[in-house]
Amino acid sequence: MRFPVGRWAAIAAWALVVVIVGVTVSYGNKPDKLYKTFHSAGVHFKNSEMLFGPIPVDEDLYRYSPTVAASMVPWTWIPMKVGALLWRALQAAFLFLAIRAWAKVAVPEVPWPLLALLALPFVIGNIQNGQINPLLAAFMLATGVLFYHERFWLAAVMIAIAALVKVYPLSLGLLLCVVEPRRFTPRLIVVLVIGCLVPFAVQSPEYVSQQWHEWAATTRADDRTYQPMARGYHDFQRLLLRWGIDIPILAYRGIQVAAGGGFAALIAWGRWSGVDRPTLIHGCVSLGFIWCTLFGPSTESATYMLLAPIAAHAFLAVTRFQSSRHTPCADIPTRRPPLELIWVCGAFFLLLSMNVMQWFPVHEAYRAAIIPQAHAALLFLIWVVWRFNPARRAVGIATSEPRP
Repeated sequence: MRFPVGRWAAIAAWALVVVIVGVTVSYGNKPDKLYKTFHSAGVHFKNSEMLFGPIPVDEDLYRYSPTVAASMVPWTWIPMKVGALLWRALQAAFLFLAIRAWAKVAVPEVPWPLLALLALPFVIGNIQNGQINPLLAAFMLATGVLFYHERFWLAAVMIAIAALVKVYPLSLGLLLCVVEPRRFTPRLIVVLVIGCLVPFAVQSPEYVSQQWHEWAATTRADDRTYQPMARGYHDFQRLLLRWGIDIPILAYRGIQVAAGGGFAALIAWGRWSGVDRPTLIHGCVSLGFIWCTLFGPSTESATYMLLAPIAAHAFLAVTRFQSSRHTPCADIPTRRPPLELIWVCGAFFLLLSMNVMQWFPVHEAYRAAIIPQAHAALLFLIWVVWRFNPARRAVGIATSEPRP
């Protein structure tokens, strides 16, 4: 089925969202807590003040590394309202361009404007709130694109930046190390070390060392597993609890590690079985995003924005929307099994339902009763593994050859 969607329609839709969000941020009554938190971190770092001290009522808890605080210093020279608008606009632009580049490499049979449009509903809330997740998603997608083009240093820089913002995107880097252990792993280690040392170049070693220590302590202490079902993290542990299985936190940490190890084993199996390179990379990106959400250490409702590119591609793959510039690969079956169609569409709309329910006062009760985002992530995980499984001899999740 062909569905022509012009690039200008996608650009206009994303730009319109940014403009509307900018107007609401500029003239709305809701405090801009998240951007102010990052802005204040830049101020504190510049003035050699504690990054992880008491939290003002109009800010959120700063949970990010000293490297992020150091990178926010230039933003302190921009007026608060202007910076808040730029913060959102630049993140939206980076993610849009990353989706475009990733689609052309990983899924060229899918029209990238339609992919961008389908991802947009999942992104709006994060842009509105000033979350940093769109930037993380952009860096992770850019990592996959650069890795495919064998620009390993730049790929290592992209994923290292994402990991220094929130540690869990490193899961993608580790999966890519399975694909290219010799050429990528040393580069990733070097870039991560340099990223951790950057703050020492702009502040006193004693101050930076103390902030790294405080960051580690804050990260270890940030446990929301005790919170009610409607709040706190919404990950695989919450699914187990909803299913009536209550396990200790240490046992769940083992499940998280085991899930990551299982993903790595699947990629290694594909590599040894001769699965083509684009499929391996797409598999790493898909599984990396899913691990960050379903098994990540701090999965909030907003974190599921990271699944936007995966959900959009899965929906297009099973509904057979093809770009007018590409012919379907012979490996694509002309008819999808009905169960696959129902499975993926159900996961897509289940993930989207939480974004819709946010507008209604019953959203917390709905989230507590259904835990829709985590269930959707689990459904997408099963589908990705089924599509990737080398035993099926599927040429992969990416179902046609990328452009030369």
